[in-house]
Amino acid sequence: MNKEKTKVPKFVWVVLIVLGSIDLVRGFMHTVALEYAAINIAGLDLTTSTAAEQLRLLGVFGISNWITGVTFILIALKAKDISIHIMGLIPLAYGLSGIAMRINTAGYVQTTANWGGLYMMVPYLLVCGITFIAGVIVMRAENKKQAAS
Repeated sequence: MNKEKTKVPKFVWVVLIVLGSIDLVRGFMHTVALEYAAINIAGLDLTTSTAAEQLRLLGVFGISNWITGVTFILIALKAKDISIHIMGLIPLAYGLSGIAMRINTAGYVQTTANWGGLYMMVPYLLVCGITFIAGVIVMRAENKKQAAS
């Protein structure tokens, strides 16, 4: 019986590199192109007294995009075996955070922003979920194959 550890399929860590690259673009948009993105993508009204706070929050989010982008690429290149876990963690973290945001904003007037970046995030999260599920299926099949030999 072969007790060799099943490798994470190549497509999982390749997708993680792509997602990391997308996060670098998101980081750029949220920091370097901050005002453009706030007005033209998120649809924020920067004529209010809270404009600086809105920009600061988007900018802080951009910092985390730079970090996740580089981290995802490093994991895919240097720690391929954990890329499957990261792929499952991404939609889980966004899902739990989305629920928490809905709960915490329930008592406030609903946003008037169009949040244009959301249209990119839905496919991003779907790709994560589908890649995670497909990766797990391939790894389980490989485990069964190894156990049979």
